[in-house]
Amino acid sequence: MSISKKTLAFKNFLIILLLLSPFGLLILVKPEDWLGIVLIPMTILFILTQKVFIKNLWTTISVLAILFTKIIISLTNSNYFTIYGANDDATTFFQDAASITRSNITINFLSNGAELYKNFLAFIYNFSGVSKFTGEMLSILVFIISISYLLKIAQMLYGSKYNTYLVSFFGFLPSMLIYTSITMREPYQILLFLMATYFFMQIYRRSQFNLILFFKFMGSILILGLLHKGLMLFMLLILLIYFLHIFKTHFNFKSLFLRLIVSLGLVFIVAQILSFTDISTSTTESLMDGNVFSYIDDYREGSINLDARAQYGVELNTNNLFTALYTFPFVFMSYMIAPLPWQVSSVIDVYALLENFIRIILILVSIRQIKYMQGEKKKNANLIFILFIAIEALWSLGTVNWGTAVRHHLIGYTLILILGLPFIIEKLRERR
Repeated sequence: MSISKKTLAFKNFLIILLLLSPFGLLILVKPEDWLGIVLIPMTILFILTQKVFIKNLWTTISVLAILFTKIIISLTNSNYFTIYGANDDATTFFQDAASITRSNITINFLSNGAELYKNFLAFIYNFSGVSKFTGEMLSILVFIISISYLLKIAQMLYGSKYNTYLVSFFGFLPSMLIYTSITMREPYQILLFLMATYFFMQIYRRSQFNLILFFKFMGSILILGLLHKGLMLFMLLILLIYFLHIFKTHFNFKSLFLRLIVSLGLVFIVAQILSFTDISTSTTESLMDGNVFSYIDDYREGSINLDARAQYGVELNTNNLFTALYTFPFVFMSYMIAPLPWQVSSVIDVYALLENFIRIILILVSIRQIKYMQGEKKKNANLIFILFIAIEALWSLGTVNWGTAVRHHLIGYTLILILGLPFIIEKLRERR
C-alpha cells in the first residue's frame, strides 16, 4: 500500500519533532541558554551537510565525537565548576560582555583586540540574553567550521585519505579541546588563520586575479589582525608575501628587489590607512611611529607577572636592530621547546613538554615531507611551512612563559599537523 505525500510529510515532521524534543526540554530547564541549545542541532546540521566531513563515515563520527566532547566540557564549565584554563581570560571576557549588555552600553565594533571580542559577545547577548553556555557554544561552532577549512587545505595536498586522522589529532589535542570550548578568542583566531591560509593557497594556484577571492582573503586577515593586537603584525607580513607573489605571477615583475620595494610600499600604505582609522591597533601605530621595539618590550614586560614560575628566562634585546636579530633565535627556540626536562615542576609542565615533543616531531617530518614533494604540491607545502614559521615567530616576540605559549601554539599547530601527520601515518603503515 502506497503512503500519501501528506502522511509521509506528517511522519517526517513527527520524527524531526522527536529528535528536537530533548533540546526543547533543555530550554525549559535553562531558558537563558536557549540560543546555545539551539546551536547544538545547528552545528550537527552543519557537520552533516559538509562534503569534507561526510565523504567518510569515520571522519563524520570523529567530528561528531569532538563536538559532543566539547559540549560536555562547556556544560561542565558553565553549570558545575570552572575547568582548568577557564579561570582568567575566559571568565573576564564573559563577565565584561555581560556587564556591557546589562549596562546597555553601546556596542563598539570599531574596537580591536580583547575589546572587539567582548563587544561581539555583548552583541550576541543583547539578542539572546546573558548566557555563558551560549558564548561557549559559539566558540564550539566556530571551531567545527575551522575543521572544515583544515580539511580543505589538506585536500589540496593529499586528497581526503587522511581526513579522519587529521580531525582526531586536531580536535582531541587536550589544549585544543579546552581553549576552543570556552569564551576565548582562540577558536576565532584558528578559523580566521585557516581561512586566510586557504584563500591564499587558492590565490597561489591561480594565474589570473580573482576579485571575490581577494576580498575573502583580505577580510579574513583583517579581522584576524583586529582580534589580537599581536596578530596585526602577522596580517601585515602575510600581506607582504601576498604582494610579492602577485607582482611575480600577475604583473611579471622579475626583479626581486623591485617586487620587495613595491610590496613594502603597499604594506606601508595599508598600515597607514589603519593608523588613521578608529580600528587601528597599538601595533600598527608603533610600527608607523618607528617604536615597534618599545611596543614589544612593553608587551613582554606586561606578561612577566603572569605565571612567573614558567618564564623562559631569555630576553629579547631591543637596544638596536643588530641585538634584536642576535637574541631573537634564542627567544624563538625558548618559545618552541620550553619547558626543557629540568624546568618541569608541575603536571601542566609535563603536558607542555609532551606537546612540544609532538610539535618538534611534526616539524622534522614536515621538512622531510616537503623535500620529496614536487610541482604544485611542493609550492603549496612551502607556503604552508612559511606561514607556520611566520605565525610562531611573531607569537614568540610577545610570549615570555610556556603557560601562555600553549595557547599561542594552537594556531600554528593546524598547519604543521597538515604537513607532518600524513608522513607519520605512511611510515607506520609501512612497518605493519
